[in-house]
Amino acid sequence: MFHVEQSNIHIETLDYFLTKEKFQLVKTSQPGLLKTTPKPFKENINLYYASKNYISHNTRNRGVFSFFYRLFRALNFVYKLSFIKGVKQNESVLDFGSGDGYFLNNLLKKGYSAFGVEPIKKSKEQNVYPSVFDNDLKKRSFKHITAWHSIEHVYDLKKTIKAMYDLLEENGTLILAVPNYSSYDARHYKQYWAGFDVPRHLWHFDKKAVQEIFTKLGFSFVSSHPLLIDSYYASLLSEKYKKSSLKTLRAFFVGTLSNLKAVFTKQYSSNIFVFKKLP
Repeated sequence: MFHVEQSNIHIETLDYFLTKEKFQLVKTSQPGLLKTTPKPFKENINLYYASKNYISHNTRNRGVFSFFYRLFRALNFVYKLSFIKGVKQNESVLDFGSGDGYFLNNLLKKGYSAFGVEPIKKSKEQNVYPSVFDNDLKKRSFKHITAWHSIEHVYDLKKTIKAMYDLLEENGTLILAVPNYSSYDARHYKQYWAGFDVPRHLWHFDKKAVQEIFTKLGFSFVSSHPLLIDSYYASLLSEKYKKSSLKTLRAFFVGTLSNLKAVFTKQYSSNIFVFKKLP
């Protein structure tokens, strides 16, 4: 499943964040799904996260990008929380790709029964598991699974989605967010678009691909919703990669234009998708 279509390159880009290595995003047998190639060996993938500047794993850094990341994350949390506000006390939530634990820890503070999965950043917390395939995790079941900008990082996409399906209770909800390479800001910045983030992002989706992949694997599509703030942060990082002057001003203009265009095209920089597990 999702095999690479030979000699069908969508774009070439670099790991602008860390190594400056060149990668290609190639089309797959699933329309709208791109795959990063060459794909790093599984035992080496952690090396591409091994930087104190990788913000989602180290938010204590100072500087303009860390400041905006923390600001946008706090604003997004309120919005993301609205998707699980109906969770009852006896219902558990699993946050897949919990990073530094921001979303997970805030759920716990609000009284939710919450657990996390984080394979890259090692956690000593008992409620955080190293893998979605962990045998102890498999003993549990969840009413809701969230995956905020994490599914694009997984090494085996099909197996990971199937594992999420198995962990969900009947009629459970999967809520995920992913970048959209068909957005205006992605097309504007091209190889510099921060949403590509190769090779940490091994998969790249348009909106239709997300819906088709998850429905093929047993989920029922419920709805999609834009993450308006993401266009600004993606634009800010993209301006940094381009080494532009007036980064913040340019990013604000492109981010706003991307959101305005998406009112008509529905191609937002990033989207939340809600799926239900079919019985």
